[in-house]
Order: sequence, then C-alpha cells, then structure tokens
Amino acid sequence: MKNIQSLIGNRGNIWLGYAAAIGAAVAYGASQTVGKHVTSEFAPPLVGTGFSLVFGFMYVSIMFHRHIPNDLRTSSRRGFLWFGLSGIASASGVTLLYFALSNAPLVVVSPVVAISPLITLTLVHFLLHKLEKITRRTIMGTVMVVLGVVIITVSKALS
Repeated sequence: MKNIQSLIGNRGNIWLGYAAAIGAAVAYGASQTVGKHVTSEFAPPLVGTGFSLVFGFMYVSIMFHRHIPNDLRTSSRRGFLWFGLSGIASASGVTLLYFALSNAPLVVVSPVVAISPLITLTLVHFLLHKLEKITRRTIMGTVMVVLGVVIITVSKALS
C-alpha cells in the first residue's frame, strides 16, 4: 500500500482513500449477499460468523504477512487496546449481521446496516474530534443515508 501511496503522491491519497472506500462497499455488499446464502442454506449464524472471521484472518495474514512482525514491534500497548476494541466491534458486527440475515430479508437488513455512518459520525464527534472535521455536508449526507434506510424499511414493512 505504501508503494502505491508513494507513486501517486500526497494529493492522490484522497483518491486512493475513495477507491478503497468503494472497494470496501463492494466487499461488504458481496459479503452480505453471501452471508444471507450461507445462513439460509448451509449453517447457523454463529458458524457462518466463525468461518467468515477465520477466512478473513487467513486472507489478511497472507496479504500482509511481511508487515506483521514490524507492526507488532512498533505498535504501542494503547494501540493494541484500540485494535482489540476495533476487532471486538467488527466481530460483533459480523455476528449480528449474520443473525439478522438468518431472520430477515437481505433487502431490509442491508439498508439498516447502512445506517453505520450515523453511528460513525456520532463516535467521531466524541472520540476523534481532534482528528476528523464534521461538516454540514457530512451531516447532510448522513441524514440522507438514514432517511433512505427509513424509506426502504417502512416501504418493505407496508408491502
């Protein structure tokens, strides 16, 4: 990743970030679709969660195995605490997503999960206010996402 960043320079980092965000959206969308299939046809949610996290760990380990020893040496204990909290939140999200997918339609679960920007915005305000700037544009975009979720959820419930 650092090689790519050095090639495009500092101005290109924002575009790399946008591209990575789009890639993350594609990956999360695909994982929800696969998760619905898994929990409907093959395994209960906890089994799906376990396999998902194990395969995810293997994938990340293979992709970034060269960086792991150095990152472990240079990371602070406080950093490990934050990584741990992030991992717990992520694993909880996957587990709850699979439970939701096993009990509700994907077309409802996916938009509801999409309210995560509202949660992120709230947490940024309280935890990262020195690192991130929340603008009116960001708030309006978040409100539009949440309104879209409400419209989809209500329309699905009424039909």
